[in-house]
Amino acid sequence: MSASIDHADHIGRAATRIVALARDGDLSTPAPGLGRWKVEDVVAHLGGVHEWANRILRESSMDGPGARKSKLAGSDLIDWFEAGARSLVETIRSTDPTAPCPNFNPGSPSLSQWWFRRQLHETMVHRWDIERAFDDTTAIVGSIAVDGVDEFLDTFVRTRGKQSLKAPLTITSRKPERSWTLRPAAKPGRLEVAPGGAEDAVAQLSAEAEALLLTLWGRLDPDQLAVDGDATVAASYFGP
Repeated sequence: MSASIDHADHIGRAATRIVALARDGDLSTPAPGLGRWKVEDVVAHLGGVHEWANRILRESSMDGPGARKSKLAGSDLIDWFEAGARSLVETIRSTDPTAPCPNFNPGSPSLSQWWFRRQLHETMVHRWDIERAFDDTTAIVGSIAVDGVDEFLDTFVRTRGKQSLKAPLTITSRKPERSWTLRPAAKPGRLEVAPGGAEDAVAQLSAEAEALLLTLWGRLDPDQLAVDGDATVAASYFGP
């Protein structure tokens, strides 16, 4: 986790961008890469995640319901999302990042800053989804994108894994420069994730941080990543 990232500031800016696009655009516009979801669904989902995380941070507890997608529509939905994002940002700004707070990622520190980071990357990727729907994408800052790759691998790969990976694989961000090595773990359904490259990695996937982040999240086609080494092992990460 990068200590230099102002999570509240970036979440607030991304939320402001989402609100502006949603007010000016058609909420029924399809969200590419997200199945049948429209922009309205993305806003309703993200607002529910913000509301959920906000409650967990304020109560230092994960007891209670999980994230719930809003059933509001139109301007009511946008107003609700805007207020919820503002409240989340206020909570982050007023919460000690080292305060104890549980999360859903086994093996990670149970600290409030975990939620700061999770909400930042949740918001940034969905900001991009909405921008893409309106054909008006803006860059995800390199330092945030590379931290997002690290967060994705730790939260959604290390503890969930991909059984399809056949051998050690290195994933590399070319700009900013950073690498991780993934390898099949002894426990089914898990992968080991370690920082840096490894001599026994038989393949490497690489791209600039933003492209890497969006590909790992399934927003971009894996074919656009550069592959060195055994291409079948590189492809096996993404499964059949």
